[in-house]
Amino acid sequence: MILRRVINHVKNQEWTAVFLDFVIVVMGVFIGIQVANWNEAQGYAAKEAVILAQLQSEFQSADELTRSAKKNNDAYIDATLEVLRVIQNGEEPADRTAFLQTLSQSGQFASVPIEPTTLTELISSGGLSDLSSPELRRALIRYHELMTVHQQSANLVLDRISAPHDGFHRAVFVNPDFKDDGQELLSDYDWDVLPEAREQFQVLVYGKLGLSQQLAELSSRSEVVLAEIEKAQK
Repeated sequence: MILRRVINHVKNQEWTAVFLDFVIVVMGVFIGIQVANWNEAQGYAAKEAVILAQLQSEFQSADELTRSAKKNNDAYIDATLEVLRVIQNGEEPADRTAFLQTLSQSGQFASVPIEPTTLTELISSGGLSDLSSPELRRALIRYHELMTVHQQSANLVLDRISAPHDGFHRAVFVNPDFKDDGQELLSDYDWDVLPEAREQFQVLVYGKLGLSQQLAELSSRSEVVLAEIEKAQK
C-alpha cells in the first residue's frame, strides 16, 4: 500500500510527499530492526538467567561436597601418618581392632570426581563465551583448570592405592563378607609384612596431601564463582 502511494506521488511529482514516504519507510525499518534486536537481547538475558541459576545451585552443592571431601581426606591423611608412626616405632599396637580400622582408613582417599554439569556443558559447547560477565567467565575457567588437575591427581592416587605389588595389599586382608552395611572392610593384617608397605604409605601421604590442598583451593575458587554469579544476577 505504501509502495502504491509512493508511485502515485512520483507520477504527480509530489516530491515532498515522496520524501515523507521515504522517511516513514526508513523509520519503519529502523524501528523493526530495533524491536528485533531488543527481543533477541531479551531472549539472551532470559537464557543467561537460567544458566546463572543452574550454575549457582550446582556450585553451592559442589562447594559442600568439596568441603566434605577435604574433611574426609584429612582424616585419611591422619590415619596414614599414624600407620607410618607405628611402623617406625616397630611395635604392634595392643588394640588390634582399633589399628585395623586405622589401616582401613589409610587405604582410602577422598576427592571431587566431577565438576558442575552446567560448567562442563558450557565448556564443551563453547557456550561459556555467551556469559555477559568477563569476571565470571574467568572464575569458571580457573575452577575448571584446577578441577582437571585434581581429577588427574585423584587417578594417580587411586592407581597407587590399587597397585597389587606394593606391601599394603600383602599386609592386609579384605573382609570377603564385606557388604558396605556397617561391616569393616579389612578383616585382619599381617604385622610381619606391614613394614614392607612403608614406602607406599609415604607416597600416599604426599598424594593425599596434594588432594587436600587442591580441595581447599577448589572450595576457594568455588566461592569466587558464586560471588561473581551474584554480581551477574543483579
